[in-house]
Amino acid sequence: MSGLAWMMLILAAMIGAFLFATIGAIVLALLLTSVSSRLTRDDDQHRDY
Repeated sequence: MSGLAWMMLILAAMIGAFLFATIGAIVLALLLTSVSSRLTRDDDQHRDY
């Protein structure tokens, strides 16, 4: 394998890892938003004074 092929392989792996991490962060943010809104809704409905 030539140097150019190795560099392209490493670059493709880095781009793939970046996309994987980005998608994971977005999914985690959406999950936390969903859980937060559910907790807020429950707090509004069941107020204990």
